[in-house]
Amino acid sequence: MKDIHQVTEEVYVAEAKLKATIAQLGDKLAKKQGYKNLQGMDAIYRCLIDKYHWLPDHVRSLSVSDLQLLLDGVL
Repeated sequence: MKDIHQVTEEVYVAEAKLKATIAQLGDKLAKKQGYKNLQGMDAIYRCLIDKYHWLPDHVRSLSVSDLQLLLDGVL
């Protein structure tokens, strides 16, 4: 049986991989939206700011799972 530390590590690794995938989508989104000086997570944040009219601090505080859920309707 796995101990709690190993399970916690696996959760963090999975979350990091998901965030990396979201950042790659941000590169594609930047091209699609014409964000010339943005890429990765910055493009994702900008898209959500534009779409929902949220403040940057709010968007940057979203969890990875929240970002995944929100981006399902954007991309």
